Amino acid sequence: MKLAGVDSRSSWKELTVSNVFSAALMAGFVNTLKYTTKEMRPDNSSNNSFPSGHTATAFMCATILHKEYGMLSPWYSIGGYTLAGITGITRQLNNRHWIGDVLVGAGIGMISTDLGYFFSDLIFHKNATGARLTHHFNRYDAPSFLSLNMGFATGPSTLRTADLYDTEEGTPLGMRLRTGTSTVVSAEGAYFFNAYIGLGGRLRVATVPVIVDIPEENKKHFDLDNDLKEGAPVNMYLLDGLESDHLGMCDIDLGLYFSYPLSSRFLIGSKLLAGRRTNANFTLNSISRINPAIFDRQKVSQEAYDQFYKADVDYYIQQEGLSVQEMLQSTFIDEEFLHIRKSSTFKLGTGLSLAYRYKENAALRLYCDYDFASPRLTYDLKNSWADEDGNREVRSYSKRTPMHNFTFGASIAFMF
Repeated sequence: MKLAGVDSRSSWKELTVSNVFSAALMAGFVNTLKYTTKEMRPDNSSNNSFPSGHTATAFMCATILHKEYGMLSPWYSIGGYTLAGITGITRQLNNRHWIGDVLVGAGIGMISTDLGYFFSDLIFHKNATGARLTHHFNRYDAPSFLSLNMGFATGPSTLRTADLYDTEEGTPLGMRLRTGTSTVVSAEGAYFFNAYIGLGGRLRVATVPVIVDIPEENKKHFDLDNDLKEGAPVNMYLLDGLESDHLGMCDIDLGLYFSYPLSSRFLIGSKLLAGRRTNANFTLNSISRINPAIFDRQKVSQEAYDQFYKADVDYYIQQEGLSVQEMLQSTFIDEEFLHIRKSSTFKLGTGLSLAYRYKENAALRLYCDYDFASPRLTYDLKNSWADEDGNREVRSYSKRTPMHNFTFGASIAFMF
């Protein structure tokens, strides 16, 4: 835009200095945290998840665009922050970051840019504040808006899982999936025809922490690798539990938006939305350990040991370099034990909001949203190791899970 001759806040020299400061501060903050916290990524690919560098860079660029051209038109700011928000959302959808990584990355990007411009203004002795503007608001202006929202959601407390068994008519797993408080980010906007009614939509992403509970008695008797099914006297692997993870959900909604101007600055709003909810693919890994009974010749004869267990034990000794004692103290992760398939379902939503219009083209919003969906979740259980051809026995179970979600949060809204 500057090359095209569009006037901006800064000269070329000022722009270069402020951007160098911003980029250096952002990179310093991000990398310092990455290599001190060493948080594992959701896909377990590396331990430098926190914070999100991609999101920090995107929000740094959006803030630079806002500072340089936001005074010409709010659409420059809206466009920049929308793309930055989409960057953060896609980093979650790609299973590369937790929600906290994205939120902190966005904050670092904006703070670094503010500091970069602050230092640049000190060097060039520039008054960045300018004269204070007096805003005049018409109470009955159409309150069209685009907002970036952050919040937390409650419910449901558990997912209704199907009854899973190690074999047909076999031992039940008895799994219970407890859910925690979800973190939510969304982009939302509406075009109002007058002061009271408009049409709009929302793109919403939530990550739901899932904690797995299994009764201890079921863990003891669950045939983890189909050893008992194949005639072995005891299980070689004892189930210790399942790893917890985050379930990702993405909502796309369209509908009617309502507003009532309490005053020239305060507005109360509501909405009626309908759309689709997509649940991302979700995998729970099993944690197991070697059963010491396979080395007890009173419980397992030498013949049974040679037939069912010896090949696996020899592999750990020869290929992994483990002693028998080390094997018994180790845990083993099966990364594809239980898979919840991606699914999509119809949903409904509504909500209330209170907005304070602190500038002609900007407002702060507090909101409470309610959403309902009832997806049918399909669980693929793989409780046997892969055979020589890489195939595994899979049994599938389905169960519908009603989800009542209340979301509480805040947002910055660009008014137009």
